[in-house]
Amino acid sequence: MSEVSECLAKLIQENSETLQKFEKWISNQPHIPKNIPRATLMRFLKVCKFNLEKAESLLDINVKFKIKHQYLFTERDINSEEIQRAIKTVHFVGFPKLTKERYCVDSYRIVSSNPNDFILKDIIKLLYMIHDMSNIIKPDMDGVVIIYDAKEFSLSHFIKLLSQGQTVLHFMQFGQETTCVDIKQIHIINCSYVVSKLVSFIKPFLTKQLKDTMHFHHTGFEILHKFIDRDCLPLDYGGSEGTLEEYMENIIRNLHKHSEFVGNDENFFLINE
Repeated sequence: MSEVSECLAKLIQENSETLQKFEKWISNQPHIPKNIPRATLMRFLKVCKFNLEKAESLLDINVKFKIKHQYLFTERDINSEEIQRAIKTVHFVGFPKLTKERYCVDSYRIVSSNPNDFILKDIIKLLYMIHDMSNIIKPDMDGVVIIYDAKEFSLSHFIKLLSQGQTVLHFMQFGQETTCVDIKQIHIINCSYVVSKLVSFIKPFLTKQLKDTMHFHHTGFEILHKFIDRDCLPLDYGGSEGTLEEYMENIIRNLHKHSEFVGNDENFFLINE
């Protein structure tokens, strides 16, 4: 997994002294693996505005969370029954083009109408597999824009979600407190009354910073296009190139290509003290 973008490689070179200090600190932490790629460390530094102390703290929290909640991060076999079901249930897609602000745009949507397929721990595991792979192979960016497509999210899905409340809380905690991702905007499209129920359920657990990034769209994509250029979006969302189905197929091909890397726990800080 040596596919680092030219921009990120330059950033690593410019901050080599800080990275050396970061690596020296890691060498004294028994619970943190010593083989973390510099590209990954740079993402932690960047999201912390190159404050080394904050980056060290964030990485420490990240590692300890993963060790404590390993059920979301281990046994990552793309050919397993659980992951194959998740692939048929949801689409997690990163669009090829960055926005003019150099933000990556990711889209999440349910594609199976059967709520019995909605096993949250496996869906989250798939999301993290894609996320970890993408952090290595996608170009450097200055933030992330997320599109949640709620078109197929039904009352049955919501009830299923409520039955998996602890996993929901772990997912939200990890996303808000431990990742090296700078979320700039969250757009929830195809909203319905069920989405309102979902938002009411999770809102008490969201930080003010995350709440302030949220935008709700009930019909059409006109308002979405005011935030995201159409040439960055697929045809499904009124864009100009590609479809969500095509993008997801490409992601699955990449997961198969890099299955050995994605399936190695130690590549993602999972070693026990």
